[in-house]
Amino acid sequence: MDAEIIAIGSELLLGVTVDTNSAYLAGQLAAAGVNVYRKTVVGDNVERIATAVREALERSDLVICTGGLGPTLDDVTREAVASVFNRPLEFHQELLDQIAARFAAMNRPMSESNRRQAYVPAGARVIPNPRGTAPAFLIEDERGTVIVLPGVPGEMRYLFETVVIPYLREERGVTTVILVRTLHAVGLGESVIGERIADLMQQANPTVGISAKRARYELRIGARAESQAEAEAMIAQTEAIIRERLGPYLLGTEELPVVVARLLRERQLTLALYEGILQGPVLRALLAAPDIEQYLRGVEIHPLDRPADALAASDLAAAGAASVADRWQSHLGLGVQPASGHDEQGFTPVAFVLLAPGGERRLTRPFDLRSGDGREFIGTAALDLLRRYLAGESE
Repeated sequence: MDAEIIAIGSELLLGVTVDTNSAYLAGQLAAAGVNVYRKTVVGDNVERIATAVREALERSDLVICTGGLGPTLDDVTREAVASVFNRPLEFHQELLDQIAARFAAMNRPMSESNRRQAYVPAGARVIPNPRGTAPAFLIEDERGTVIVLPGVPGEMRYLFETVVIPYLREERGVTTVILVRTLHAVGLGESVIGERIADLMQQANPTVGISAKRARYELRIGARAESQAEAEAMIAQTEAIIRERLGPYLLGTEELPVVVARLLRERQLTLALYEGILQGPVLRALLAAPDIEQYLRGVEIHPLDRPADALAASDLAAAGAASVADRWQSHLGLGVQPASGHDEQGFTPVAFVLLAPGGERRLTRPFDLRSGDGREFIGTAALDLLRRYLAGESE
């Protein structure tokens, strides 16, 4: 079965509301073994909604819509779907009674406009909504199935789990399983990773994809099989190949801050930080690590107050690392210091120095400090330097 998701609501297009429903549905459908081929967002307009549904039915067996089932005049999903199937809207007294009962239970008066919510396309299967006032519905023809759910996340999730999943299993015969495992990598560029696993990214099952953020990389392995055990075996085999090809750059299923926190805990080491960047990107990266306050003894943020080239910045980072390690009596001292100014391309050398009982590790790399992304890359580089030391890797 192939599926598409249509999120309905002008507020989604205006950026007022974030579409979390589509992400939830995509994950749940994948876990149920249903391929999701497209997600669409459309405003509260009858013709545009109808067009989106018609086009989706030309491509997919299953279309799930969320939103537009409220009582106001701009809630037009019912009308749009009815037009797609060329059916009139029918009034259901039992639905109005359920809506009225819910208002009575909340000790609130029901508006006459709520009567709109008791209409569904003729021949559609009504899905009562015990969590809200917007009944859902399911409608089928030779093209496929359209399921229309409320836009309120809690109501949508409840109906999907209690009604839609049983429908897919029991009536549509969906028995396959799709499992996804996300691995994390750092220290290699996306293009390099892509070259090393290019053949895996071209295979049909399991699939492999890459996404990048803050110089950290997610590798997603998705396997489709007739059982969970079979899917897990397929994923394990592909993961083993990726581990072999990426070596120490592959973190596994843990994200970088989690790995750093775990290694500090396992080695029972403490850390102090000296950071020469006012925005504190390294501190922010460290604070993403769970329970880091148990191992981070102290932090000093001291922006550069005199000109310094790359070499001088490295010495200042080393001096700062030594100072904070001594002040807070930590096992490790981490110093991060950018040089002053930038080159013609806007890149500034940034020095990293990690002082440890066995000596020091120094690293200098260029970053674009004019952007927030550039500063986030600094946080990733600092945590990866710390991770490699804690993991016993060579420089």
